[in-house]
Amino acid sequence: MRQIIIFILLVSGSINAQNDSLSCIKDSLNFIQNTSGLSAFLKSTNQFSKGELSKLRVVHLGDSHVQAGFFSEPIRNDLQLQFGNAGRGLVFPYQVAGTNGPSDYNFGSAQVWKSKRNCINKSNLPTGIAGHTIYSKQLSARLNFKARNRLEIGTPNRIVLYHASLADSNFSYLLTDSLGNGFAELDKDKSSDMRSEFTILKPGSTWRVLHDTIAKTGSSSTLFGVSLENESKGALVHTIGVNGAEYQHYLHSEFFIKQLAELDAELVIISLGTNEAYNSGVFDSLVFEAQVDSFLTEVQTALPNTSILITTPPGIGQAVRVSGRRKRKTYRYIENKNIPIVCSVLHKQAIKHNAAIWDFYQIMGGRDAMNVWAAKGLTDKRRIHFSRKGYLIQGSLLTKAIHNEIIQFQQKND
Repeated sequence: MRQIIIFILLVSGSINAQNDSLSCIKDSLNFIQNTSGLSAFLKSTNQFSKGELSKLRVVHLGDSHVQAGFFSEPIRNDLQLQFGNAGRGLVFPYQVAGTNGPSDYNFGSAQVWKSKRNCINKSNLPTGIAGHTIYSKQLSARLNFKARNRLEIGTPNRIVLYHASLADSNFSYLLTDSLGNGFAELDKDKSSDMRSEFTILKPGSTWRVLHDTIAKTGSSSTLFGVSLENESKGALVHTIGVNGAEYQHYLHSEFFIKQLAELDAELVIISLGTNEAYNSGVFDSLVFEAQVDSFLTEVQTALPNTSILITTPPGIGQAVRVSGRRKRKTYRYIENKNIPIVCSVLHKQAIKHNAAIWDFYQIMGGRDAMNVWAAKGLTDKRRIHFSRKGYLIQGSLLTKAIHNEIIQFQQKND
């Protein structure tokens, strides 16, 4: 208990220092509501502290606020500092797919792969656990992984590939080091038709994913995601982010719910709602509520013993032209009028599904607070996304709120 309290004091000091220049942040509101929805997760932290549990698995899923990894970074770092490092968790070849991703690792390929994200319907490729997919028909195609920050990546001793069905013509996979030597072997007992788990034989910061050219089974490769894990006790935090994603896109993803269940998380954090509010069409709150309801139902059916924590979106900006024509237009930014409605729906659904909720919209300052954050250089020009520093502040605030709940729970149950 003393270790957790000291840790929280350090985190709180860091957050307060960052918040000095953001007077709009309402620290008094930085708490989690409907905390009964966190019961399963909090009990798991207690079991972990008593040595009854070796892993704390957390999934943070969302949209572009999550894809770059900055929002989740403080959560991962802080939980692993407290409970131990059980691995980097879910990663994806974002660079190969032609999009942005976290900065602590990189995937490359000499071949061109087709790609898809769950919110784009221009391809008939399925999507799964990462919300993104890459696809190739080339048996010789390979992926090259490099850890840019070995401290953050750690030293995994297990690599799990999530892919299309081997029984339905997907290539089999091999892992080698950068020179093509043996790097890992397939653990057939822990693998399945759409999941290949490898045990690393020789740890390294660079390795390759190849198709098995000797077996010559299958006709294509459809990869949904990769998880980097180790056998150590600790926290394993998976980040799943898709630019442009909404609740409905995860709901309708062909393999997302199935593979989410395989992660067997104690806590699922859901950070969605921005794109529904931003949608250039007419926002229908009843349709949105039905989509949130259906998605939460699917998640709770797949993971009945998992806590769910919903976060509300920030008060994103909406451009209003005030002068100028053609190329010389001048805009001012007001708060998107749909954001308060989105937040209200999320609160309602949190109560219905007994999910916890963290109201970042109010915590960041409420109405028009995005302009204050923008004035401090913490957002993009459009007041939709935060800078790296802005996301780290957001993630640190959420981390503090989660750990306050852990402290209170352990104090009551010591």
